[in-house]
Amino acid sequence: MAEMKIEHILARQPIIDRVSTRIAVVREDLLPGGSKMRFLPYVVGDAKHIVFGGPFCGGAPYALSVLGRFTGKKITLFYAKRAQLHARQAKAIDNGAELRFVDPGYMTNVQAKAREFAAQSGALFLPLGFDVPQAVEPFVAFMERIKRSIGSPEEIWCATGSGMLARCLGTAFPDSRIMGVAVGLKSRHDAQQMPPNVHLVETRYKFEEETKASSPFPSCRNYDRKAWEQAVRSTAKSILFWNVMG
Repeated sequence: MAEMKIEHILARQPIIDRVSTRIAVVREDLLPGGSKMRFLPYVVGDAKHIVFGGPFCGGAPYALSVLGRFTGKKITLFYAKRAQLHARQAKAIDNGAELRFVDPGYMTNVQAKAREFAAQSGALFLPLGFDVPQAVEPFVAFMERIKRSIGSPEEIWCATGSGMLARCLGTAFPDSRIMGVAVGLKSRHDAQQMPPNVHLVETRYKFEEETKASSPFPSCRNYDRKAWEQAVRSTAKSILFWNVMG
């Protein structure tokens, strides 16, 4: 039954919501676990135990917890130690994930502790953003399905952390300008080798800061909504906004 459920998620058609005459939104907030569920099953394969270290408000660890709930895989998530749980951390626990907290909580230390634990446990360790080769083909193929239905808008806006989403969009939509609002560590974006149609846009917020901007659909104030805040200011004639998760 669990396998049937994950197959149903993978088969779900994208919901494209037109919020104005020129802006359409890929509503991946309506998919359990968000956009990363489009490729996560291909990335984890037959692994029984997956380990990940990420930011407290990140969508990637939550997506893993959803995968664990539907498949029965063991999920162990490493985070920086904080005084209070973020809502997504609490939901990850509800989904059956085990949370471990690291002090000092800078991301390199969180990653190191997660990688060491995975090696000792014989578990699969996934890097930030799940930015691995096995994710690219199914993710680009999903994006190309969207392009076949809506064509190539002038601009596509998204938030980008590891850079994978912007890179895949650049590949799937070569005739569109991809505007990736860089959320997270600037050093990770500086090291990216992006397709020529991808343009990284700075945000005035730190990752842990929440934007107070509103959106006509559920979106994360730490992530997607920072990109939405800038997308609505664009003067492009046609815009596709990619909403990773609610």
